[in-house]
Amino acid sequence: MKGILVGVKYPQMTYDFEVSMQELEQLAFACDIEVKTVVIQNLEVISPKYYIGKGKVMDIGELLETDDIVIFNEELTPLQMKNLTDIWQVEVTDRSDLILRIFALRAKTKEAKLQVEMARLEYTLPRLAGMKQNLYSQQGGMGFRGAGEKQIELDRRRIRRQLTQAKKELEAIEKQRQTQRQLRKHHQEKVVCLVGYTNSGKSSLLNHFTKKKVDAKDMLFASLQTASRRIYFKKHHLIMNDTVGFIHQLPHSFVQAFRSTLEEVKDADLLLHIIDVSSPYYHNQIETTLSVLKDIGAHHIPMIYVYNKIDLLPQLPIFEQENSIGISVKENLYFNELEDKIIHTLFKDYELIHVYIPYEQGDIFSNIEYQYEIVQLEYLDNGIDVSFYVNQAHKSRYLPFIKTDG
Repeated sequence: MKGILVGVKYPQMTYDFEVSMQELEQLAFACDIEVKTVVIQNLEVISPKYYIGKGKVMDIGELLETDDIVIFNEELTPLQMKNLTDIWQVEVTDRSDLILRIFALRAKTKEAKLQVEMARLEYTLPRLAGMKQNLYSQQGGMGFRGAGEKQIELDRRRIRRQLTQAKKELEAIEKQRQTQRQLRKHHQEKVVCLVGYTNSGKSSLLNHFTKKKVDAKDMLFASLQTASRRIYFKKHHLIMNDTVGFIHQLPHSFVQAFRSTLEEVKDADLLLHIIDVSSPYYHNQIETTLSVLKDIGAHHIPMIYVYNKIDLLPQLPIFEQENSIGISVKENLYFNELEDKIIHTLFKDYELIHVYIPYEQGDIFSNIEYQYEIVQLEYLDNGIDVSFYVNQAHKSRYLPFIKTDG
């Protein structure tokens, strides 16, 4: 399939146009669409009827062949999509649709597939009139429920039913997630979430720490699933979650559909913001990620800025953020330093204590075993010798049992 990409520059624009158009080409490539040409127009005001000017509509029409697709860099309104489809008689779509198509290709777990389905249905519902396949055929007759309805109205009913079912199934999965999060809090397990722009190296970093395979490819949205792994750092254990990558102009339907997955980010103790420092646009990508985190209410969580792919730079840049570090997953550079930063941030208020619990006070040990990270354990004749990390605020509970050296 061949496509024509369309972008409009206008005074109210709030993003880097050139960067956005380059990303649109990448999105098209990820959907196996060969870019035929790129059309750019400067306008003072976006046309509510066609998005672009009427003259440009005619110009593009002359370039089109039967099986072409026209892709706009911004989300079209249902009216704009319908009007352009009627004129050109080819498929007309936009950036949001391409992102959703990629999600559909990448989704593997039941949850990811449901989330993509929900986002797709939310996007499709108001745009049925602009889709080429809807021919407004009449159905029904005397005594038939909905007699005389257009096909498009029947499609709307079907989509609403599918949306209701998808939401119901996602709610059931979210209840399971909430139970898991509550258990982690009871056990005082620390949770670290990897966040960042798509293709920045989040899944590769998780693979490095866990030595287990998570999809990590040099492409947009290679991983949609939230992978969760237990990791051990220098006598500390924690849960590390990989998350779906962000991108500029992220569709609103995506944020809504993936909200249950993004709840993992909100409940984290630490965020590792992974940045592809080799990208000339990494500053824009940082801002996009921070904006999404703010939208979902996760901007207050402690964060380490992890500048990945430093091996591709002639020299290290000066990092603007105080809590930041440069690494290379590919070349295994500065991982010890990153681990130290993670441990210091998560466990700076924790202390390793050594206690002796008599067997007749086994309930004390049961509490320790349930809530804390045990480093050393030995069953003796009259009691239990145990070492564990405890928050300074809770240390006083165990003062009577603390053993001193010697």
